[in-house]
Amino acid sequence: MALPRLPMADYLKQKGYLKADQHEEAVKVQQQTKEADLGKVLINLGYVGEREVLEARAQEMGIPFVDLDRVTVDSSALNVVNERIAKNHNVLPVKKEGQQLWLAMSNTSNIQAIDDVRMASGCRVYPCLALPAAIEDGIRKYYGSAVGGPATPAAVAPTAAMNSM
Repeated sequence: MALPRLPMADYLKQKGYLKADQHEEAVKVQQQTKEADLGKVLINLGYVGEREVLEARAQEMGIPFVDLDRVTVDSSALNVVNERIAKNHNVLPVKKEGQQLWLAMSNTSNIQAIDDVRMASGCRVYPCLALPAAIEDGIRKYYGSAVGGPATPAAVAPTAAMNSM
């Protein structure tokens, strides 16, 4: 049974990332500055980090959040998406099971990226929300760079964190 989705601020409070008085203050600042994105206000005020906001947004949207600093990327996933596609769309394949591929993205509504990965890999693509900088770091780490040459993907079984996706 799927867990009920919570609004971003409620999720942040439930997880202990945000206090009620911080939320109230952020809403006031949001109204004063006319900033449409409460997440940006929370980050700018220093109440939560970008990682926590993206985790909350993913939960709110009903899609997985992948923390690329804590997850081992599956080499079989890397093998079905070439570096050019990963760099062009700032995406990183993280897990592959059969013909299913989980794709770390900073913009999960980028249909062009999903279509390009689907066509290149032949897999059904499941978008996962991830930090943009973590995706860029992952692309450099797993695909290599022009300076350091290609990196060899680690052939490690998916971690428990990925199995929850």
